[in-house]
Amino acid sequence: MKAFHENRSYRSSFPYSSIIIDNMDFLAHWHNDLEFMYVCEGSIRMGINSESRILNKGDMAICSSGDIHYYDSKGFESTILLVIFNPQLIGFPAGWPKYIRFSNPFVISTSQVDDESTTEFLSRASELMHQLNHEYEAEGPHYEMFITGMLYELCGLILRHANYEPTDQKKDKRRITHMKVMQKVLDYLESNYTNPITLEDAARQANMSLFHFSRFFRSTTGMSYTSYLGHIRVKRAEELILNTDRPIIDIALDCGFTNVRTFNRVFKQYRNCAPSHLR
Repeated sequence: MKAFHENRSYRSSFPYSSIIIDNMDFLAHWHNDLEFMYVCEGSIRMGINSESRILNKGDMAICSSGDIHYYDSKGFESTILLVIFNPQLIGFPAGWPKYIRFSNPFVISTSQVDDESTTEFLSRASELMHQLNHEYEAEGPHYEMFITGMLYELCGLILRHANYEPTDQKKDKRRITHMKVMQKVLDYLESNYTNPITLEDAARQANMSLFHFSRFFRSTTGMSYTSYLGHIRVKRAEELILNTDRPIIDIALDCGFTNVRTFNRVFKQYRNCAPSHLR
């Protein structure tokens, strides 16, 4: 999976997937598909748009179409359940939810507000998500119909429980503009990471000052511009080291590093080993 606008692929023509995964780390990205996350064990940091939370066992996050989101497991241990699907399965191919905006994408199990309702919601949502994962893994007869039916129930459950307000073009204009700007910047970084692009180059794409862009970028992605770009480069280099026989110096230069010394230092910083240890 890529770290910008992710065009998701599924194992079949049925646009649904679910997975239970430990210690998830994923750079800020966005897609039209819906992504629901439930914390089965431990804790994990997650960011959605410009909000960030440490989520614990029993908590849930709701990523609507177009939301920029990331996962950060640094300093944490966790097991999470992800349900990801194209909104066409619930009748909204252009994106969901439509005409409304959720006030908060995080559902916290220890919330003191309407606690009984939250507990009931999380209990049923967790049950549905685990059933969805079971159907997906088992691939029993007509499993697609069972999954589609449960997705309708899960989304209806979210709408019934979540706080939301009608979309207001004037009120949402600034938020939507900011998200489009960040989507543009992430696409720019993914397309140009092989070049020596600077903070100034990225800020120019956003039409912001360096100061405001740096704050905006960190609040949305959970890390600095330099760290984000380094993660993209290291991830691509790691793929090339593992899947090709190309010399490491060539891989380093092709992934945007100016020399092998810098490449080795950054790679070890993010992967806790030297690039050569992968061969």
